[in-house]
Amino acid sequence: MFHVFKAMKRTLYFLFVLSFVFITNSCQENGIFFPPSENSGVFEVTIDGVLFTSSKVSFVNDDNTLILTAVKSETDETFTLVVEDFEIGSFSFEGVNNVASYIKSDPISSKVWSTFGETSSRGNIVFTNIDYVENTVSGTFSFIGKNGLAGSSKAFSNGIFTKIIRSDIPVSQDNFTAKVDGVSFEDTTLFANSITLGNKEYIRITANKTIAEAIDLTLSADIIPGEYDLGSLSAYPAALYNINGESFDGSGKLVIISHNTTSKRITGTFNFEAISLTSGIPSYDISEGEFSVSY
Repeated sequence: MFHVFKAMKRTLYFLFVLSFVFITNSCQENGIFFPPSENSGVFEVTIDGVLFTSSKVSFVNDDNTLILTAVKSETDETFTLVVEDFEIGSFSFEGVNNVASYIKSDPISSKVWSTFGETSSRGNIVFTNIDYVENTVSGTFSFIGKNGLAGSSKAFSNGIFTKIIRSDIPVSQDNFTAKVDGVSFEDTTLFANSITLGNKEYIRITANKTIAEAIDLTLSADIIPGEYDLGSLSAYPAALYNINGESFDGSGKLVIISHNTTSKRITGTFNFEAISLTSGIPSYDISEGEFSVSY
């Protein structure tokens, strides 16, 4: 894991993994209590001939839209399946309402293969069971995802998800805002994950304006409220601005306002100069940054 929004707008424009969505024991909505499920859920899919499996998988739904997220934290891989007006039956992955996405991250950047915006079918998802008592869904899926920046495609075949639990994490809790050279940076997807680099734990926050433009913050998992320097990727906390395939290192300030390690929620502000990793020249000014996310 997924994440990840501003309610339905973020749902419809959900290009790939959402916030790291943890499996929970029970959930409550509109005063109705949903009993806990004993199932941990199974998610499997073959990626270019290699099997991907994860038990860190759950779904949320906003109105009639379902967002299913599966995360493999040890390899920084996440799948997101988004389906509007879901029910028992088959749905095609095309357009911006039904989207399948896969993201593979590393310390520098994230690579995404998605069906987002496709004008013809790039695969499908079939719901074989929706259990309204245990609040689980099961089904199968397959798709071909494109990476527009790399000009490549990946095949995701023989996908199955079995007894995936509904999460109680609201879709619209998280928030991220900033300006790039004075122009508002409005994210269409927002993700916050726990990751491991070497033998240390970190929090990665990634906000994408488009598939080609993103702001990325990486923070120590035990960071406490206070003011910090944003430096290079050799020291944390670190910031990156990515646009059109090029990464710009952040040099500036980060203020952590609050960090609850039990509920895994963190809020803060930031600003930095985005400096080219190749030329070392400041190229963009990132200002008025604010975030409040769960990871």
